[in-house]
Amino acid sequence: MVLRTNLFVLLASAAPAPQTGDGVPLQEKLEQIERENQELKRRVERLERAGEASLEQDLAGLGAPGTGAPRPPDGGDGSPTQLSAAGLKLAESGLSQAFGGIYTKPFLTSAHGVALGGYVDLEYRDPQDGDRDLRFHRLIPFIYAQPSEHVQFATEIEIGDGHELEVEFAVIDLRVDELFNLRAGVILTPLGKFNLIHDSPVNELTDRPLVDTTVIPSTLREAGFGAFGTLADADSSIGQLTYELYLTTGFKGLLDDGTVTFDTTSGLKNGRPSNEVGSERSFEDIDNSFAGVGRLAWSPLLGSEFGLSAHRGAYDESGDNDLTIVALDGTVDGRALAQMLRADGRCARVLGSLELLGEWAHAEIDRDAFARASGVPGNMQGWYAQLNCRIYPDFLARLVDRGTFDAGSRFTFVLRRDEIDLDGFEQERWSFGVNFRPNRHQTVIKLDYQINTESGKTGAVSNDAVVASIATYF
Repeated sequence: MVLRTNLFVLLASAAPAPQTGDGVPLQEKLEQIERENQELKRRVERLERAGEASLEQDLAGLGAPGTGAPRPPDGGDGSPTQLSAAGLKLAESGLSQAFGGIYTKPFLTSAHGVALGGYVDLEYRDPQDGDRDLRFHRLIPFIYAQPSEHVQFATEIEIGDGHELEVEFAVIDLRVDELFNLRAGVILTPLGKFNLIHDSPVNELTDRPLVDTTVIPSTLREAGFGAFGTLADADSSIGQLTYELYLTTGFKGLLDDGTVTFDTTSGLKNGRPSNEVGSERSFEDIDNSFAGVGRLAWSPLLGSEFGLSAHRGAYDESGDNDLTIVALDGTVDGRALAQMLRADGRCARVLGSLELLGEWAHAEIDRDAFARASGVPGNMQGWYAQLNCRIYPDFLARLVDRGTFDAGSRFTFVLRRDEIDLDGFEQERWSFGVNFRPNRHQTVIKLDYQINTESGKTGAVSNDAVVASIATYF
């Protein structure tokens, strides 16, 4: 198109200037067409960059722990993350990232509506009073498919420590409308934000928050069905408002033979539906009743989100005792805050480098006489708050210019405070971390130092630790 236009311009310059039907000289008309052509090309490029940046924002989980928050449409440095056409197609399918972000990850390849990908992490741990350990922690393959325009399927298979095989999630989605869509399968439980966006390459620190390994035992998934949708989109006066609501199998904390899975060391972790209590009852219901879980998320600004979620259902085989978990989560991104405040110069740069996030959860555990006699612990709660500071030093920019690292590479300094109380068994943790991302979100190299303190019914132990890891999507 450009070559043809240039030829027209050349011919027109060698001949008398004819007039068009509206009296405009042909040369001027051709130049106008050329300008419009160039403007159209620029608009297409901007749309492509916006689509890629939207995909990156979904991958970041709108400021989920450890991602750094999403960048503006040009990626903040003019070079958005390049993801596959399959990932872009799925991301633009109308299923918002707010519903777990499961359709917005990078994929290795795609053919006939099927996309493959995954992530992997390797960890090194050096505790103060213990043996050093090098651990191949997780290998998570992704398989996503779109059988038809309105039906989508997504699954992740977790291979833990090289040999433990579990279904991370496996869902069938029926798209009906932006307001109302159906989902069924092994669902990633929308209890807090971290459980939805917990991939190792996304997190800034190696270890997950204590509250999200005990009170909300990530990764928490349950067999179930329900609905999700968008109540208000991002362009509305109140910002984006989304919901998820499901009926699920619930936790498995107490069997009729007195077997108890809840404890004051790992909290509710061993009562997750995906952990076998009986030999063949991994995702089965044990109490002849459903549990209910839901999350309402409000995003007033791009990159900032606040969520309220709850889970309630019987945890024992007889169905006499209920477990109720309530969670609050929040993410505030400095870049969105700087835009809202119209900050510029140094203030905008400082604000833009920061991200604050956190989560609080409380588990109310009903206990009748049998539950108490069996040793079911009482109520549990916990919280964490995390501050991320992203930096782009000049020497890194020079290495990017030389092609040593990809555009968007950065360092992040991390400070996190954790506290949990598992029925009087208390633990506190300070985490100090620094990590490097050679290609923005897909790969991360982390180095952390933990200071752990126990109190209450728990005796103090020497368990401060140096932790390092590398994780990447593929």
